[in-house]
Amino acid sequence: MKGTILTAKDSAEIANSNSMVNAGVGSAMAKYGKANQLYYKMIDSLSKIIFKHPYEDSAGLSYGTEWVGTPNMGLRRPNFVVIHHTANNSCEETLNYFATPGGREASAHYVICKDGTVHHMLNDLLRSHHAGDSKWGNNTDLNSSSIGIELDNNGYQPFTEAQMNSLTTLLERLKTTYKIPAANFIGHGDVAPARKADPSVQFDWKALSEKGFGLWYDDTTNVEVPQNFDYLMGLRIIGYDISSPASALTAFKRHFMNENSTIINAEVRKVIYMVYRKFE
Repeated sequence: MKGTILTAKDSAEIANSNSMVNAGVGSAMAKYGKANQLYYKMIDSLSKIIFKHPYEDSAGLSYGTEWVGTPNMGLRRPNFVVIHHTANNSCEETLNYFATPGGREASAHYVICKDGTVHHMLNDLLRSHHAGDSKWGNNTDLNSSSIGIELDNNGYQPFTEAQMNSLTTLLERLKTTYKIPAANFIGHGDVAPARKADPSVQFDWKALSEKGFGLWYDDTTNVEVPQNFDYLMGLRIIGYDISSPASALTAFKRHFMNENSTIINAEVRKVIYMVYRKFE
């Protein structure tokens, strides 16, 4: 899926917004000085790639003898938000993990602690390593088109009120700034159903959808599901990777029914059908 293009004005507004989020982080600079130095080193390395003209090519293309650049450009806009839980026991543990180079090189744009503190670890317009091997609809590289938000939670705890308040405030800013559709606020378990189960069943997707982040289904009381409705195709149209049917079903039920199971019955079919109808 192609990213939406930002204009120069958009880019300036986003830069200003990002700077406001990062205000007051002076104390953290000292504690994570080495990690921050590596951050700017990576930025410098990436900027050199951007400045490269397309002179080196292994495909044998015939370029013009004179390079002609276009000034009509902007930065690509993220079009999804993927929500995670950290599966760690503290916010400090997650920050240290993301600030350490090497290993799995995992990262996220934001980490939200239990007390509601928000850590903006990576500029929104840079590619974070948060989704891994993922798929949503025809998008097979969520890292390149999404913002990753990690919530400090070990996977078994309720999410705190302060944490959820900070999350909704952040989501509102992201939705407004990048014009992200409501349907594109999803979970890590949704985009990697065979590998991940976050955020857990403790996460209140219904409450989030009522604030405009993510979709939800209407009342199913009097719903009649067509006999020929294929629930797996319904999951596929919603966005799930159905290469592992049981994993896709479990991910859907975790998100929309707050349970982890592969049981399919009349009520589950109703819920899948009602969510599917949102995508017709």
